[in-house]
Amino acid sequence: MRNIEVLKPRSAIVYVDNVFHEKQREILLKIIPESIEIKFGNWRNRNNTWIAMLRDFHTLGDEVMVVDSDNSVTEDLSRIHGELRSHPIYTILDEEAWRRNPQHFLIRSRKIGELNINGNTKPLYAFRVYDNSISGLFRGGRNPTFFIGTKQAIALMRLPEPEILNKVERALNSVDVWLRGFISDETLLGVIAHLMGIEEIPWTIASHHLYHGSTPGRATKLLVAAAHYQFAKGLVREFGRPEFRRYQLKYALSMVRNVGSIVRF
Repeated sequence: MRNIEVLKPRSAIVYVDNVFHEKQREILLKIIPESIEIKFGNWRNRNNTWIAMLRDFHTLGDEVMVVDSDNSVTEDLSRIHGELRSHPIYTILDEEAWRRNPQHFLIRSRKIGELNINGNTKPLYAFRVYDNSISGLFRGGRNPTFFIGTKQAIALMRLPEPEILNKVERALNSVDVWLRGFISDETLLGVIAHLMGIEEIPWTIASHHLYHGSTPGRATKLLVAAAHYQFAKGLVREFGRPEFRRYQLKYALSMVRNVGSIVRF
């Protein structure tokens, strides 16, 4: 509710995944105010949820901002939006991650300026969506071939064409259903941004991450690699582009390297 109070949007929608029983719907309808639209689904992973959301956004005919449910945006985000709305997409990092010096974001970013908001100066960076470097083929999971960067909040002034969504969805659905959750939604969004012709995504700092600690730990590397390999294979089939073959090769190599993470003698 606080994010809605800060941003003051014309309309607000809450998306809730893993809803498959009428009792769940009844509970959600009781706790979420009537002024907020609720979209239920049983997509079972963030990526299929994002595809459904992006399709829905086409019906709104306006700019869209998506905020992760465990984030509270800062009061200055409305002013920041006014400064950055000329870009097709921009994203937001939380202040807690910024204080920890997020090198995995900074290594793929370049500083493009500063924002002066309410007397405070915030750095403005641009994150490179597609890593086509040779070293990127061999770097680990924190440097995926496609990545949209930080995503505590993401503003979309331009949406992907329905044909892009349809093809990406087919590629995603070609991944074993038990593996899809190992593909981060930042990767899916990076792929979509790349297909929209976007090379860099501006980002700055304007949220607080309310860590819930429910994630059990890092996923097994071989399973993550297998998920990405299957997704990349689906993208090659749908688009036939060399960068998706490169993405497939990266995770073929990763599977070979990480067999030991699941096979123990």
